[in-house]
Amino acid sequence: MLGKHALAAGEKTELTVTYLTQGRPGPFDKSVIFSTNIPGEEKIEIFKLSGDVREAPGAKIAVAPRRVVIEGNDLNTGKKQVFSMKNEGSLPLVIKNMRSKDGKNVYFDSGKDGDIAIEPGKELDVELQLKGRADVDGNRELILVDSNAINAGSAGLFLMIQYGE
Repeated sequence: MLGKHALAAGEKTELTVTYLTQGRPGPFDKSVIFSTNIPGEEKIEIFKLSGDVREAPGAKIAVAPRRVVIEGNDLNTGKKQVFSMKNEGSLPLVIKNMRSKDGKNVYFDSGKDGDIAIEPGKELDVELQLKGRADVDGNRELILVDSNAINAGSAGLFLMIQYGE
């Protein structure tokens, strides 16, 4: 909106166009279009803006496996599982905690054990003692990995633990 709903003939106004690029890396094509009451020219494209937004530097997390199935005797007792955590970003990755989505089970707490830090391009194996089904409601548990990774979103990265097939 121009600040006014209409301009008189010959009247001028300043137009500022801003494209907010945060969180939108990659190529873009945008157009600025005026709506008018001129017959046959109801929409006028003023200019186009094209470019490529470079990704901001940051840590990026990749974890394998993302899904673990617990079966047999492990259903009751739980099991130890190694997760390979890799930093695919350009800044250090810092993992603060790993807990069930509902908060009932804490698998790693930096307040107690210190941060897990992984340098760019490096990988670290982290072993967690997964809970048995008696400690979990339902057939699966989601583990939230809380970190500074730019690809994990505000909720964090989730790992799924499936109890039984």
